[in-house]
Amino acid sequence: MSARKLRCAIYTRKSSSEGLDQDFNSLDAQREACGAYILSQAGEGWERVKMLYDDGGFSGGSMERPGLHALMRDIEAKRVDVVVVYKVDRLTRSLSDFAKIVDVFDAAGASFVSVTQAFNTTTSMGRLTLNMLLSFAQFEREVTGERIRDKIAASKAKGMWMGGNPPLGYDIRERALHINAAEAETVRDIYRRYLEVRSVMDLRDALAAEGIHSKRWVSSTGRVRGGCAFTHGALFHILKSRLYLGEVVHRGRVYPGQHAAIVDAETFGAVQAKLKVGAPPLPGKPVRGAGAPLLGKLFDDLGTPMTRAHGNKGARRYHYYVSTACATRRAKGSLPRVSAPRLEGAILDLVSSMLSRSWLPDASVRDRVFPAIHRVVLGAGCLKIDAAKEAIDVRAEASAGVVLAQQDETVRIGAQIDLSAPLNSKSIVGAAPSEGRMDRALVRAVVIARVWVRALAEGDASSLQALADRDGVSSIYAGQILPLAYLAPDLVEAILDGRQPARLTLAALINRALPHAWAEQRTLFSAFA
Repeated sequence: MSARKLRCAIYTRKSSSEGLDQDFNSLDAQREACGAYILSQAGEGWERVKMLYDDGGFSGGSMERPGLHALMRDIEAKRVDVVVVYKVDRLTRSLSDFAKIVDVFDAAGASFVSVTQAFNTTTSMGRLTLNMLLSFAQFEREVTGERIRDKIAASKAKGMWMGGNPPLGYDIRERALHINAAEAETVRDIYRRYLEVRSVMDLRDALAAEGIHSKRWVSSTGRVRGGCAFTHGALFHILKSRLYLGEVVHRGRVYPGQHAAIVDAETFGAVQAKLKVGAPPLPGKPVRGAGAPLLGKLFDDLGTPMTRAHGNKGARRYHYYVSTACATRRAKGSLPRVSAPRLEGAILDLVSSMLSRSWLPDASVRDRVFPAIHRVVLGAGCLKIDAAKEAIDVRAEASAGVVLAQQDETVRIGAQIDLSAPLNSKSIVGAAPSEGRMDRALVRAVVIARVWVRALAEGDASSLQALADRDGVSSIYAGQILPLAYLAPDLVEAILDGRQPARLTLAALINRALPHAWAEQRTLFSAFA
């Protein structure tokens, strides 16, 4: 009786991209050793699958690897029975990630083999041995990371350039920054023109119209990078970078750099002041709810602070207050979102008629009411306002349904009022998107995640950090967005069609750990329904 056929997949990984352009590199060596091992087990029914699962230039301390994701998908689809690696740390260097991977293997009835180490993940002793080995691998990785971080900190304290994409205005020679005269003039022009225009967006559009592009350079692998139109994120990075002052920044500390400055301190300071103030409003543009008079004073009926946010619809911007519990996955109050103009208007109506004549008599009604308020508690159908005693005339006639109660230092104004109903027959901005309405932010994030994964797979970017630097976003944000590239196809279709659950937003999704298994992803989506 012949042995059962076991489909074997080879997984290879190398932390750095150095040497991968050679005819026979580390990944080839790992693959050859694993292939020979599978061939030696042919009598046991082992046969190698044709698909390659390679991750060149990816750290074993992260699960964000395209080759690993492709392997996990095939395991979940039961297209692979055995995973063969050269060493177990090629699969992962993290104990927590190893536990997740083994769970996926067990659920699919798959196992893995290390060519240089004899392990069997189906036994408790095998798991214990593996955990011990991975503990040392993780320790080695953390110690190496500490040494690298200490070296970078010491080098930057001396003002040295520590690598990365070459910045506009400089060329890299002998591992140091040297001014590129033509590009340096472009940088100075960007700083000067920003002080003359309304906003970074206007500067971006003007540069694009004139064909002024980002730095064009050739990577160590021979790829041509850059030379494209500036994004607003890239311009923000240039305008805020102290590198152009001849300085080096590391973990919030500024050191004199070994390179020459391009921008003078006076111009740099003026640009920072303008960036801090932000762009003035466009003349004639309708803006609802300017300012945030209740910020720091407003709470939901569970005592959670509510903060100010806004949403755009066409040329209009709408403001609302939202409970911070919405972003932290804590229990929310009975009314977690409310239109800012409507809430502020209700408070003005309630309190203005009760103000003492001696309280800020020369100010406008709005500037009299909100300084008098100490605390507001918002619930579905009720509003509680604590106002300063000296600001309220307790003898004033209260409106119907309004209750006054004196406390030690404040006066409690309570009212039965429903602020959850639509305003002027329109939904309050900030409420959960309705069924059949496309969430543009979520769609854009899914598209960007797929573009990033393709860039990593095709070698257009060497790492997640390189992608973040290229697109002018933080590496934390990039790490939150990237898993969206591995959503189940039917879930992607639902998002593109606007058929996702009503409460499923981008913020809600990136705050949850996205499962690898498509079935678990569908369960997660249904939890938002």
